Amino acid sequence: MYSKDAEKFVAQITQQQNTLSFSGNLLITNISETLTHLQTLKLESPLTLDFTKVVAVDTVAVSLILEIQRQLNHQHTEPGAMSVIGVPENLRSLMQLYGVDGFLLN
Repeated sequence: MYSKDAEKFVAQITQQQNTLSFSGNLLITNISETLTHLQTLKLESPLTLDFTKVVAVDTVAVSLILEIQRQLNHQHTEPGAMSVIGVPENLRSLMQLYGVDGFLLN
């Protein structure tokens, strides 16, 4: 859950080698900025997505993870290995709701 005040803190992505670290809020209200930033990054396999510093999420966070997997697979001839760590409980619940936790949280 989030409040209107949470919308002010847009998500940040930092890349250190093969790890993308997310912080702030991954919300439908700010996903376009996040996707724009994502397009500038070089994704290499194996890729780790770290959500340890994420404050608030909504369903768009699941879509973002799936988009990153799609881009990783598109940029390489072999399917890219990706792991997701530091998943907050509300994001884990959304993954379970959509039935994607089994292959995203392996």
